[in-house]
Amino acid sequence: MIKTPLIFLALSFILAAQGCGNRFWEDTKRKSSNTYDYVFDTAPTTRSFHDQAAVPIEEINYQAANVLYSNVGKYELSSRSPVYAKRFSNRDNPEDTAIFGTVVMEQVVDRLVQRGLVITGGDPKPADYSLPTGVDPEKYARPTTGSLDNLPPRAAMLSGAYVIGDNFVYLSAKITRLDDRAVISAHTWTIPVTDNVRQLLPQLRRDDGLEPSVKTSFDTP
Repeated sequence: MIKTPLIFLALSFILAAQGCGNRFWEDTKRKSSNTYDYVFDTAPTTRSFHDQAAVPIEEINYQAANVLYSNVGKYELSSRSPVYAKRFSNRDNPEDTAIFGTVVMEQVVDRLVQRGLVITGGDPKPADYSLPTGVDPEKYARPTTGSLDNLPPRAAMLSGAYVIGDNFVYLSAKITRLDDRAVISAHTWTIPVTDNVRQLLPQLRRDDGLEPSVKTSFDTP
């Protein structure tokens, strides 16, 4: 008669212990993630290092392109304005030819095209660096029709740069109107240094052939 209550009591104790164990694991995992970001000072202002590292760089660059597009004012460019694009360069080493700069530029360009900008291949034409003869700049600031589409289109250039840090690559981009050098849109953002990013930046690739820094054997006399 006493055995049955004892069995139920033992089962209740085991289930309670399992619940506490699972809760302890979740709390520990969450705290270890926060500790990592704090110790290594890698937590960005918007999300933790682990969360941002899980986001594909294409999505991060698309979000940056959305900001660049939204910052272009109503009277800055017309719907027909050609926008040229340069490969993003390494600010610390302009001679760096890593494919990372090309990949970022192409992803930003892809999104700008989707949003409606007229991305134009090749180099700007000499005429793109000046207003058409006889066109008053004030007409662009205060178009009579409320739109720039009835005026000659003004060309612009998308350019960008990046700086490689320990845990993040810091990027900046701007859209500059060519005839007056006015920066009509700009944005900065970060990309976490993941294994995929290391493949795009040869200087960050890990060398599996490095010798260990600790002594693994003893010299014999």
